[in-house]
Amino acid sequence: MAESTTPAVAKPHPTNHFSVRGTLDPRMDALVGLSGIGVLVLIWCFLTYGHLIKPFFLPSPLQIWQGLQDFDQRHWLLPAIWNSVCRVTFSLLIVTLIGGPIGLLMGSLPAADAFLRKIVNGAKSVPTTGIIGLIVLWFSIEERAKIVFLVLGSIFYMIILVKNAIQNVNEDYLRVALDIGATRWQTLWRVQLPAAWPQIWDAIAVCNGIMWTYIVLAEFINSNESQLGLGYLLYIGSRTQESGKVFAALIIIALISSLTDWVMQGIRGRFFNW
Repeated sequence: MAESTTPAVAKPHPTNHFSVRGTLDPRMDALVGLSGIGVLVLIWCFLTYGHLIKPFFLPSPLQIWQGLQDFDQRHWLLPAIWNSVCRVTFSLLIVTLIGGPIGLLMGSLPAADAFLRKIVNGAKSVPTTGIIGLIVLWFSIEERAKIVFLVLGSIFYMIILVKNAIQNVNEDYLRVALDIGATRWQTLWRVQLPAAWPQIWDAIAVCNGIMWTYIVLAEFINSNESQLGLGYLLYIGSRTQESGKVFAALIIIALISSLTDWVMQGIRGRFFNW
């Protein structure tokens, strides 16, 4: 009797959540993530309510809640959140409109890259905190200074990330476009830019996160009640030596930054998933 030559069908291996470079389904990923937060909160409560660490160094959740209530009673909390969100959003728009086209040109035209590369890399290496004095000198201490600080803190990263996104486009796409008669500008606008959009959107998300790390320093410029922001709330907590208020401001900044990042990732998955 002749043996069958039909190849055996490989059976799928069961998913191993603890394998190297393994994957988690979305539900399991969310569950593990929430578990990590829960463990952190339990350790936090154990240290604070167990009096194992002084409240000056690590306030309890109750002290942080009281700090938030105090800000709210002064009618500072919501205006501070709104002002900080507006500053970051407006600065991100400026960085995208200026840094995006520059990165696009550098990634597409070798001459533009050679002309600007050393300037951009050198400017990126200058610490933004070191030019606060110049920003105040040039733009006074009003709202413009805060916007300029946020823009300078992230625009060079935007340029470099967009440039890399353009240069990472598959060369086969460019060859096919040129073979069918596309001009240089048609190749740029109809091939390179659409193919690079997912990575460009990632660059925008990265710069958004950078700005939220700089918002405290930006709002330290002329911090006062008339120019409310989350940085000002943190400044008040530091000046009055109330660690609960300091941690409250830091947690709000972290939550807003994480929320905006989650929203931007959702937009990427919905509109730029290629």
